[in-house]
Amino acid sequence: MRKVVAAAAAVAVVATGCGRDAEQPTPVPTTVATSTTVATAPSVALPPATSTTATMTTAGRRPPTETVTVRYRVERRTTDDATADFIGVVDATLADARGWSRARFRFVRDDNAPYLIVLAEGDEVDRLCLPYDTYGKYSCQNGPVVALNADRWRSADPKWTGDLPTYRQMLVNHEVGHLLGQKHPRPQCPRTGQPAPVMNQQSTELNGCLPNPWPLEAEIDLAARHDRPLAPPPER
Repeated sequence: MRKVVAAAAAVAVVATGCGRDAEQPTPVPTTVATSTTVATAPSVALPPATSTTATMTTAGRRPPTETVTVRYRVERRTTDDATADFIGVVDATLADARGWSRARFRFVRDDNAPYLIVLAEGDEVDRLCLPYDTYGKYSCQNGPVVALNADRWRSADPKWTGDLPTYRQMLVNHEVGHLLGQKHPRPQCPRTGQPAPVMNQQSTELNGCLPNPWPLEAEIDLAARHDRPLAPPPER
């Protein structure tokens, strides 16, 4: 069994949900959503902290008490003021106690990490996401790369009914969720009028749910099993 150093890249086409079954309008080889009150997931008790740090392997289940350390690096391949806060938002979102850390993932930024979270213009995101189609406007998680579309970062999407800062948090958490092995829910909106699962393709399919940037309790419970491998790192 080959060891994979747990590293991350987070938030939209997808390789394991937004990368493999991403926020795309048409299915490909088999990701996100302008101003109203934003609903967030209800507060929950955090799981007990543990002192165990684990490395992710390509197969097998791990005890639910272990903590997986996810190492990631961030690149901003844009130069405009509207995207200047990208790296800070990614770091703050992944460190937020409302996020995937509740499922016993510990995110560590490391400039030498094999997993990359990158913000780029649409044509470059299209290349990074191949063979998935991002049509110059979607984002994705594709293997070791989370590629976020700069136009989405600047202005969200007309179908998104939350504010722009919340959209950016959702985008990061959604794509990082794919990196952690999480997939789009079926149905996309389990309960009309309630916060959407963060793994919902919220840019295109709110379907009556409320915009939500954080994993719901059920999503945390699923991710905390640690029975889905991280996306594969680059070949050495």
